[in-house]
Amino acid sequence: MLKIENKADIFHYRTLLFVLFFSISILLSRYFYLQVIDYERYSSKSQVNSIRAKATYAPRGLILDRNGVVLVENYPTYILTVTPYKLSDKDSQFKVISEITDISIEELKRRYKKYNQGRFLPTVIAKNLTFAEISQIEERRLELKGFQYKRFDERLYNDVLNDAHFLGYLRELDRESLPFLDKSQLYRAGELIGWQGVEKQYEKQLRYSKGVDYIEVDTFGREINRINENNIPAYPGNNLILSIDARLQQFSKNLLNDKKGVILVSDVDTGDILTMVSNPSYSLDIYRGETSDGDWDSLLKDENKPIINRTISGLYPPGSSFKLITAFNLVEDGLLDPEDSLMCTGSYTPPGSSNTFKCWKEDGHGLVDLNMAIAQSCNVYFYETVQLIKLAEWTNTAKTFGFNFKTDIDLPNELIGQIPDKEFFINTYGRWGWSERGVLLNLTLGQGDILVTPLQSLRYINHIASKGKTAKLKLNASKEIEYYEDINFSEQTWQRVVNGLYDVVNVDGGSGWRAKQESEVKLYGKTSTAENPHGEPHAWFNGFFDLNGKTYSLVVLVENGGGGGAVASPIAGKIVSFFTDLNIEMAEK
Repeated sequence: MLKIENKADIFHYRTLLFVLFFSISILLSRYFYLQVIDYERYSSKSQVNSIRAKATYAPRGLILDRNGVVLVENYPTYILTVTPYKLSDKDSQFKVISEITDISIEELKRRYKKYNQGRFLPTVIAKNLTFAEISQIEERRLELKGFQYKRFDERLYNDVLNDAHFLGYLRELDRESLPFLDKSQLYRAGELIGWQGVEKQYEKQLRYSKGVDYIEVDTFGREINRINENNIPAYPGNNLILSIDARLQQFSKNLLNDKKGVILVSDVDTGDILTMVSNPSYSLDIYRGETSDGDWDSLLKDENKPIINRTISGLYPPGSSFKLITAFNLVEDGLLDPEDSLMCTGSYTPPGSSNTFKCWKEDGHGLVDLNMAIAQSCNVYFYETVQLIKLAEWTNTAKTFGFNFKTDIDLPNELIGQIPDKEFFINTYGRWGWSERGVLLNLTLGQGDILVTPLQSLRYINHIASKGKTAKLKLNASKEIEYYEDINFSEQTWQRVVNGLYDVVNVDGGSGWRAKQESEVKLYGKTSTAENPHGEPHAWFNGFFDLNGKTYSLVVLVENGGGGGAVASPIAGKIVSFFTDLNIEMAEK
């Protein structure tokens, strides 16, 4: 048998032992460094990898009327989310979800793309899941890795007072909107945010405060255990109490029924809006994410424009209520004696002109003084007397009453309207295309290039009712009372105009006699029939009344309704009667 001689000497053994010992020493040293010297650093990293922070939510604040009636509350629903990095086969998994929820694959992909914030954050792809759908998702859990359903609070609106225009609505956030939002609120794509109305105006008050739950996960990101330490609870949003009176709101809304228009009622002393009706409206249920593109298209193309909040964004010629602007100028500046009478024969031809301007009463009013001119809304009286006023003075008075400016109501998207001045006429018609005397004939009747919102008209009548010391209009009942800049006319000036407004409703021949009250309540008002180049005239009634030591105001506008005295006045009368009965009922209780 052959044998090979082992030629390894002691040096080789020692070298091998040294290499082995050195290697072990390095491993032990590294182990000691990681486990002892740098323990805290790697321990915290390990915990970060094994602990996941999960955002938690609380309900949004409720919206209530002044008497505690809930206008907007929350109801529990379920949403479906998917975490992108967990998707193994997106197409096949989306097909399964589509079969379960009846949502098209194209829509699921659209939502996935729209609300995706990154590989590791859940993306909302479906809402309002039923219990049956949740059960099917749970049954097919192995096929649907990365998909999770969770409870979520949606808005539930009062069936009777589903008033989209002042309540507003919520909208789901997408990635494009996030950079423009308040970073301190920690918004994420797919969450809901107040987008219009008081939901938007008071977003910070109504929005919940997010919480955090810490979840232990394994190396594959699967949840193992919920950690009960250091969790941050979520807090619900604060409730918002509006100045709206739900019963008066409902009654007023029913009065308009199928008419287009606006009804506003306010507390003059506080600026509280008691009623804000813009008709037609639409159901807020469309914002629950179940409205088809076709339904949306129909709503946007509806010729009645239900989307527009006519109270703050509807622009209209104000009509004869602007005769009062002329009256204020005449009396305050002493341009005529209010007791003096002018002859109304039914028409007026300005000196040096061949144009004839008609009064609404064809055979004329006869001898008319200021009081009668306001009460019977005589055109000829104001055609003649406005010639005593300069255009700049007239427009300045209109602006003093708040026209051409926002009312600063606590709602977004208010428009300012238009009070045309000399600069406007020159820019629009050229230097020689108009005359000051000519445009004043239109302006004194609230026609021509004047445009106002109904809310500006409410501020206008509030200024008159309070004799120039007027609280700012508001919807938040808890908001402190603030005031517009005072209008400093003499007591005589205010009283002359107020006397005329009393006769409009309460004296035979007054244009607003259909609003007269059978009770002891005295209603003051001014009717307007505003000519409209796009159809029938708009019917207006602006008024105020005293009840139980407080002053209330109202504005009624019926779009394309016809005569203010015939159409708007009866509606105003019914509102005041209902409000009076309501207050008597509350007092008895």
